[in-house]
Amino acid sequence: MSNALTHKIESPFQYIDQILSELKSDFSVLSHEMLGNRPALVQAIACRALKHHGFEHVVVVGYTRLQSSYHISAFKQWFFRDRKKLRNDIAVVKDHDLPWRKFSALERSLLAMTLTGKDRSWHANYKKLTAGSYALSSQITIASNHIPTKQRPYLLLEDFFQLSGFDYEDDLSVFDVRKNVSFHPAVVHALSSHFSSLGSSKSCFPGPHEGNRWLFRVCNRLDHASVKLPAEDSVFLNEFCGSIVQYLDRRNYPANLEYCRLMSVDKSCFEPESVLDPLLRLNDLVQVAQETAKHRNQKDIDDFLLMSENAFMNSSRAEIIST
Repeated sequence: MSNALTHKIESPFQYIDQILSELKSDFSVLSHEMLGNRPALVQAIACRALKHHGFEHVVVVGYTRLQSSYHISAFKQWFFRDRKKLRNDIAVVKDHDLPWRKFSALERSLLAMTLTGKDRSWHANYKKLTAGSYALSSQITIASNHIPTKQRPYLLLEDFFQLSGFDYEDDLSVFDVRKNVSFHPAVVHALSSHFSSLGSSKSCFPGPHEGNRWLFRVCNRLDHASVKLPAEDSVFLNEFCGSIVQYLDRRNYPANLEYCRLMSVDKSCFEPESVLDPLLRLNDLVQVAQETAKHRNQKDIDDFLLMSENAFMNSSRAEIIST
């Protein structure tokens, strides 16, 4: 699709045209999480709706969160079973002379994003979106907000209706179900360890966006009281992961402030801890990683991962047999 936008090729838009042409109501909603990271595609869809499908007005509503929070969520949903992503993370960690086996797959993923500087920039995305829609500014409205959190809860659907201009009279609280079910930690550790050791070899276990229902049934078996699992904190202390998160939040804060000013979003949602402390240099963070690795016991880590994999395999086998 990106090539189609660059070279102005029409054929890839046939599916989008089909969707837009079938929207006959006074108000229609198109939603997909992929669109949040592709402002050029969002702009193209909006312009296409106005120019080719007779839409009177288009409202673009997007929701954001701290980059560290976004990445951790993405890892625990997809990246932990994405072989290409896991291999790339290992390569980045090794390039900085860090012993990759001394870190969890999540720690490696956060480190890799930090070391390569590939944080998501909400300011860049919305600046590009608003600039690209300038010619049609009277027909396109762009709005955004930080997603609800435990610290700052609000009704997401109500907020969406307000930002998009929908009129409503019903009590929307009954529809405010935002339960994002997480995979069991043993599944995350077991599959990330399994795929990391496999490299590019094939595996029968589901990759990203595959077999979610089956994996959740395996998670239910792992939650049973009879399954004994080691404590994650016994080998991967939260302090190290927290130090990476703090670094990312501090590094992204200036750009996030610009995004908040551009989109009238409450800046307190993006304020990192210890905002007055000086930002660590990247070399200092690498030094923290080296010290962390030095004090970790490789046998303890290997034993922990082996126990997680065995628990996952036993629960997987039981689930397969039961069906």
